[in-house]
Amino acid sequence: MFDDKNDLTKRSLVVSICDNGIGCKVIAGEIRVKVDKSHPLVLLALALPWRVMYDLILDDLKTWKPGLKWWLGRKLRVRIHLGAYILQKMYDLTDRKMEYELKDNAAYQLFCGKGVVDNWHAPDHTKLEEFRNRLKPETQRKLANLIASNAVDLGVADASQLDIDSTIQEANMTYPTDSKMLRKLGTITAKVANAIKELAPEKYSGLLVDLKEIASKARNCFFQKKYATTEEKSSHLRELWNCVRKPTLEVIHVCRELGVDQLRKLKWNIFLSVEQLLNHGEEYLEASNQFIETGKCQDSKRYSFHLDDVDCFNKGKAHKKYEFGRTFQLGRIGGNFIIVSECTTTRMDDKKSVVPMLDEHEDLFGKDVLKSLATDKGYYSRKNIKAAKKKGIDQVGIQAPCNIKNNVVNLSIEEEEELYNRRAGIEPLIGHAKQGGQLGRSRMKNDESIKSSGYASVMGFNLRQTVRAVKVKTQKKAA
Repeated sequence: MFDDKNDLTKRSLVVSICDNGIGCKVIAGEIRVKVDKSHPLVLLALALPWRVMYDLILDDLKTWKPGLKWWLGRKLRVRIHLGAYILQKMYDLTDRKMEYELKDNAAYQLFCGKGVVDNWHAPDHTKLEEFRNRLKPETQRKLANLIASNAVDLGVADASQLDIDSTIQEANMTYPTDSKMLRKLGTITAKVANAIKELAPEKYSGLLVDLKEIASKARNCFFQKKYATTEEKSSHLRELWNCVRKPTLEVIHVCRELGVDQLRKLKWNIFLSVEQLLNHGEEYLEASNQFIETGKCQDSKRYSFHLDDVDCFNKGKAHKKYEFGRTFQLGRIGGNFIIVSECTTTRMDDKKSVVPMLDEHEDLFGKDVLKSLATDKGYYSRKNIKAAKKKGIDQVGIQAPCNIKNNVVNLSIEEEEELYNRRAGIEPLIGHAKQGGQLGRSRMKNDESIKSSGYASVMGFNLRQTVRAVKVKTQKKAA
């Protein structure tokens, strides 16, 4: 018997040990898993406009390849693949990870249509990639904005407010210094030269690219002394340039001599290197030579051999002076959902992006819905203010730079402060969109895929916001 409370406390801390199951083999079998109706993915599946999304992507699925007879062959179960695509963008999963989760996670299976799709199966990771590649960048942008529009229909977002800001998506490329680019050009040249020697050994056996010498000259550029002078840096870079120039021009001449028909006999990845060499090799050598001689960079100088839509940005950030990629124009509506404007150029100048964003908002939510607009100083122009007022916006909070004397925005001090503070709220949302996707730095390897990954990141953010809002709304109803 325990006489006092201390003894009872001691008794509750005593834990016995059971060795049941230790050393036994695991037996494969069927396990039933119950997914509760309040599970976030169940709530999201009930809230999404599946039919509208299906109609949106149908043309892309039919016209994926020229001459594709989409009505023949094994059927593509769109409900499964569309659900998997949505989950991928919500949680930033790779194709292989998504395949594993679909085979292992009951909630994921339910979200992707298990129980409602005939002959349901978990697709292979290659088929997940193929489905995603069928969708054009513009279609993925429309999907991202559709989720925000659907949030307004659900009553968890407010389209009468709009805050606009821009962000930079970094491309999948290394930092483009001349030493790195010249070293890369030498590597491409060596790869092409080796392939040509295998293609016609009797004629081009003497074709030689000394990669060891190129690497040695590149190391002299990479590992210079801390306080090296400009002359010393230019001298090392000139040596590397001279080392790369001669074999590069020689291999380019041989490629043109062979012709396209002969070069197409090479492996596909080698042929891509041949295209990079022919299209950009001489141009880059000329641009880098001008930089070595004058110290000034051409405006049209390339930053990458495998990407075309890349620009240089300097936003004055302390941790990174220059960023290389493209700009996305984003708009936040009430309820913290984001819409994205079409990327027509890599720079997407702020002043020129206000009217397209207002037009995009009008297409999504209708006319005379927007009542309040806020931007930072980079968007200020009289033309933008007039365009906003013409669309019937009552509060136009486009911040004016300090040097503007006659500001045409007529707001009280309290209204200005409220709109300026509200606009600042889009900054953390952009951070969240970058954290959960590829809006910060893309993993894709071509321009179209990089643009698509940025749009899809916005869609993933809107989906996570929808889950959170719908869950709160359901809990309030239950209470």
